[in-house]
Formats: sequence, C-alpha cells, structure tokens
Amino acid sequence: MTPFGCRWCGIEKSNHGRRWKRSKGMHGWEQPTQAQIKARMIARRNARTEVTP
Repeated sequence: MTPFGCRWCGIEKSNHGRRWKRSKGMHGWEQPTQAQIKARMIARRNARTEVTP
C-alpha cells in the first residue's frame, strides 16, 4: 500500500477513479490522514527490513 493512497482503500490517486469499499461504499479518492501516512510509511519500511529465512 502506498503511503499517499486513498484514505479508504489505499489505491493511488492516478489509478483510483470511483471505487467500492464495503465499509465506505462508492467513493472517490480522498487524502489520507497524517496518521495513516505515517503508519503506512512505517509498515512499508518494516516490510523492507524484515529478514526472510
């Protein structure tokens, strides 16, 4: 998931259009909150640094 993806579904703005999400319904791209951006960036960094056996 990209850090700056949609607030509701995580899809990038350039590829979003109108999307359906059960919890939100039909929606257009919405800017993620600062907390979402930070959490996504941390998750992406952690995924890159995990050691696979």
